[in-house]
Amino acid sequence: MAQKKALVIGGSGGIGRAVISTLLTDGFFVCTTYAHDDERGKAWRHSFAGKPVCFYQMDLLDYEGARRTLQIIRSEHERIDVIVFGPTLPKIHKALLECAWSDFEEHLQVQLRGMVEIVENSKEQIRSKYSTRFIIMLTEASIGKPPSHMAPYVTAKYALMGFCKTVAVELGRYGLRINMISPGMINTDLLNDFPIKAVELAASKNPDG
Repeated sequence: MAQKKALVIGGSGGIGRAVISTLLTDGFFVCTTYAHDDERGKAWRHSFAGKPVCFYQMDLLDYEGARRTLQIIRSEHERIDVIVFGPTLPKIHKALLECAWSDFEEHLQVQLRGMVEIVENSKEQIRSKYSTRFIIMLTEASIGKPPSHMAPYVTAKYALMGFCKTVAVELGRYGLRINMISPGMINTDLLNDFPIKAVELAASKNPDG
């Protein structure tokens, strides 16, 4: 039996690393993308040395470049069994009155446009009725009362959620499955830009155990 393949979009974050490790444990060959080739990114790639993981640099804010990278991934790996979509811009904490449309546009391009590109890139596989599973990382901020100072991020996550619901309704007949996960605040590098009081408040609402 051929080894199953997974594609993790945005694999260099804390959640992304955990997802890759889980997929490897489950016997997958993993393709993953990262945005920036800095020292932290190099250390992240080195941590998977010797494992069945291949890496592709892809910045979803670079529309044409991202499209080319997705085409390369598809040409090299053809069928992909699981696609995990979890990219996030490094800074998501900003007061609404300090935001401009460009702030919303960047988050929408990463979340909504990025996912639209993934579906478009996968359309031939979907039409062939090859069993394909999508796992989408949302946020608990898209459920109930949203937190303050995160308007562009929350707006983009809602847009992503709406698009994924239409994917489920329209493309489910092809055997496609799509699951959305809304994790709470997790201790990753994404929290570096958050006020400590906001982190402590979120922690008090989500106790361990």
